[in-house]
Amino acid sequence: MKIMVGYDGSEIAHRALMVAQNRAKALQAELHIFTSAANGKSDNPQDSRLQERLKDVEMLCKASNIAFKIEMSTHNLSVAEDIVRYAKENQIDEIVIGLRRRSQLGKLLFGSTSRQVILDAPCPVLSIK
Repeated sequence: MKIMVGYDGSEIAHRALMVAQNRAKALQAELHIFTSAANGKSDNPQDSRLQERLKDVEMLCKASNIAFKIEMSTHNLSVAEDIVRYAKENQIDEIVIGLRRRSQLGKLLFGSTSRQVILDAPCPVLSIK
């Protein structure tokens, strides 16, 4: 079994990671920690901070003794499209993703990554608040 978690370094992504890690351990599944680089470029300063956080995530996963893989995508896709693409290509069985609260106007203007993933994913999606 393969469980994927969308990770962007935020607090909600960290909570999603903890849930995904616990599920992977309980189900003896492989954990795929996936992040999508902004605009397909990994030289963004924000992505540099994220890479530092991913090092911490790697140590955390090693300490919990689960099989894991960390992937930073640089495809020029929206984050939701990138998550769905990765899930399809890697035959992911479950996606864990954090939900951010946005106003109705914010959803209208910016859309919702988690909503698009839930609608387009090839597998069940567990959303974390």
